[in-house]
Amino acid sequence: MAQIKFQHLDLRICPKCFSTFFPCDQTMAFRSDLTDKSRELWLKALLAKNVQDPVCDNLCCIDHGEPLVAGKLPDYGYDGKVTNCCKMFHMPPSMTIQLLKRTLEHPFQQPAKEGKHHFFFIRLLDALVDRLFGEKMPDEDPLDLVQYSLHLKPILEPETSND
Repeated sequence: MAQIKFQHLDLRICPKCFSTFFPCDQTMAFRSDLTDKSRELWLKALLAKNVQDPVCDNLCCIDHGEPLVAGKLPDYGYDGKVTNCCKMFHMPPSMTIQLLKRTLEHPFQQPAKEGKHHFFFIRLLDALVDRLFGEKMPDEDPLDLVQYSLHLKPILEPETSND
């Protein structure tokens, strides 16, 4: 089980079946601590792998070994398996896909709306300078990829050795 700790999120992902575990009281951190780009790339990786839910009989808490019981994921209302000992929630890949889609379709924080006053002039000047010097902004901001590349990619897209 791979453990990833973000600011307020203690996320665990199984590198074999891609099931996800995290504490029930951290559901909002799933949205706020994971960048939109990380969630988007995580979703793409799961869809590309066409992951199937594993057969899960007698699930237990990954920390305490206590059996999981039927419960709901707070703030989302998804049915699933929860521990009694530490309120750890288990999501099979299909539920992770559903949650990732939902959080991407309905962003947690709406982007700030920019006024039209001086931003237009700055963008126009920037475009002219780029055109004069032949520079082009990258399609994606490399900083948006850092969280996914450092924490999720090694689990979701491990490099295979050709040795």
